[in-house]
Amino acid sequence: MSETTMLRHVVMFGFKDGTSAAEIDEIVRRFAGLKDEVPDIEAFEYGENNSPEGLNDGLSHCFLLTFPSTQARDAYLPHPRHKAFADWVGQWVAKVVVVDYWAGDGS
Repeated sequence: MSETTMLRHVVMFGFKDGTSAAEIDEIVRRFAGLKDEVPDIEAFEYGENNSPEGLNDGLSHCFLLTFPSTQARDAYLPHPRHKAFADWVGQWVAKVVVVDYWAGDGS
């Protein structure tokens, strides 16, 4: 891996029926806030599915965190702020999928 390769941590949520837009906004706000609370999250972005393919299997929101190393990601996972968020958000999440990968440029 090159020095510029970054570890991507992808989290996708499908919300329970009845989850309001205001609740989702608060979930996004709190998830984004982890970047300021947990060391070594280099970048955070999110978005709502808008694919016309219909292959999202109930997952509506995607969150992408970028870490500089496996060690940084591994420190994030048990971090108390991350654990508290994961415990809190569970009341609204019907389905979650997590995928981590080393970003490459295809060359």
